[in-house]
Amino acid sequence: MLFTIRKGVLTDAAAIVQLEREHINDELIRPVAALHAHSFTLNEVKTLINHHWLVVAEDQGKIIAYVVAAKWAFFSSQPLYRYIIQRIKFADVDGCALSTTNTCQYGPVWIDPSYRGQGIFEALANELKHQVKATYPFMVTFISGDNKRSLAAHKNKAAMHVLEYFTFEQRDYQLLATDNHQSTEAN
Repeated sequence: MLFTIRKGVLTDAAAIVQLEREHINDELIRPVAALHAHSFTLNEVKTLINHHWLVVAEDQGKIIAYVVAAKWAFFSSQPLYRYIIQRIKFADVDGCALSTTNTCQYGPVWIDPSYRGQGIFEALANELKHQVKATYPFMVTFISGDNKRSLAAHKNKAAMHVLEYFTFEQRDYQLLATDNHQSTEAN
């Protein structure tokens, strides 16, 4: 299969919003009421494209996957992200202390179910790291403890390491980080 990995552009925004709305709960075992993040609005996707990082996978003109990274300020109005920002102050990667000035928030990532297992996730992660590394040496994310598939992919294909386990509003998560100068291809 041939697919293209590229930086998202404004003409991708509507397709990304539609994909997220259709598939936001795909990986959840528990109902949507337990979800602490929200789906992006069209304006938020445009902001991510213009001022942060958004990478897409495309197959014959169709957006089949995307991943985002953003400065902490983009997410800081949400309680879960404010909690994570506080936790970062106590974390490190290979002896390097993490902070909001040397990390950004990674995710969400979404891949059309019919395209999974074909190398798209790793290609997205590598391209995102390449785009972000000049600004932030590390990316941090959180994944629901019941999302085993995502946890395995992030650890094995995106070179992410668990910083800690935490519970927020009765839901278990893992906080992970990756060094943006470390290619996932070496794993």
